[in-house]
Amino acid sequence: MKALVKDKPLDNADWPAGLRIEDRQIPSNLATDEVLVKVLAAGICGTDVGIYHSKKSIRDEMRRARPSSIIIGHEFAGHIERAGPEALARLAEIVQTHGGHDPEAEQFVRGRSPRQVAADSSFTDFLRSHYHVSAEMHITCGWCYQCRIGDRHVCRNTIIKGVHEDGAFAEYVKVPVSNLILFRGGELPVSIIAFMDALGNAVHTIESANLVGQHVLILGCGVQGLMATAIAHRSGTSRIYVTDVSSESRGIAHEQLDKNRFALARKFGAQDCFDLALPEERDRMRQTILSDTDGSGVGVAFEMSGSYSAYRDAFDLLRMGGTLVLLGIPDGEMKLDFAHDVIFKGLTIHGIIGRRLFETWETMRSMLTSGLAQVFMNSGFITAEMPLDKFDDAMALIGRGEAFKVILKP
Repeated sequence: MKALVKDKPLDNADWPAGLRIEDRQIPSNLATDEVLVKVLAAGICGTDVGIYHSKKSIRDEMRRARPSSIIIGHEFAGHIERAGPEALARLAEIVQTHGGHDPEAEQFVRGRSPRQVAADSSFTDFLRSHYHVSAEMHITCGWCYQCRIGDRHVCRNTIIKGVHEDGAFAEYVKVPVSNLILFRGGELPVSIIAFMDALGNAVHTIESANLVGQHVLILGCGVQGLMATAIAHRSGTSRIYVTDVSSESRGIAHEQLDKNRFALARKFGAQDCFDLALPEERDRMRQTILSDTDGSGVGVAFEMSGSYSAYRDAFDLLRMGGTLVLLGIPDGEMKLDFAHDVIFKGLTIHGIIGRRLFETWETMRSMLTSGLAQVFMNSGFITAEMPLDKFDDAMALIGRGEAFKVILKP
């Protein structure tokens, strides 16, 4: 099978930018609780872009990888190709629970027990034809303290497929059945399912603060910032302000930023957008927010860009008692006056990693099937769908700021 691969970084050695296509064996050594998925579509995430460019913050994480080279990618949609016996038993239990609201599942089960369904030689064919699937690609241990108290998203032994183990930028990927997410055929478009992993980060971020009646600042108008805007708009906010930075060196002029990213942010629910590369726009942001909030500042700031200058903007514009939520991954360090910027302002700060397992997935399913999927499909948010071997073109498109979400087709 075709697969998109990155070598594991080594100590005291260069880690060259770029990826390569390799021919790999289709995974055949399935554990009893694993499922082999035929990948139909895979979304390019900011982490994948960082891996492609050998970003330092990701280098440190990928040094934990077990093999010497990794199939990257962790956002995907596909269908079940085959499954181990324990996986089939679990899938039979899931299909049985679908019977009450899924006539085809009910017809297939026909009152049989999960054991009988799993033993049916046509069960895998039914799964393949009736469901699309994705998976939570953070594999957690289940026994550490965090897992035992229900905080599996911060499991101290997390293995991320596509970072530490082989991921989804390939024709096939294997995952534990406990991490598999099933979608009935037609429930959601494959291209939407293919980036739900990324959408889950934005949902988890937004749900980390109470937004009802709040003025909200979203720093960074890339893919995560845009998704956060769409979700915040549906979460009871009073006003949403969005920032980004034009850059002539990256080929993103102010006019292009306003026409593309900011236009989509407004479509998704932002009232005001500010290009902070321009001093006059920075002044306008401050004046607008202070005027709208009677001089107090925003109640919640979401940092989605991974820029320390955006951190500074958040601290300056948050009201006393406000909340700062951090998703973007910065490089290096930042000097901060904790007394002035945090303690005496009474701020609450949340760091976000991944999705809450598995509440975030069910929240996404509900939001997407209630209209959000159509918003994404009709807005041009999915900019391009490209063959897997055109990954360099896809990364260049993203790097020039000419794409929002790009989907690869193995």
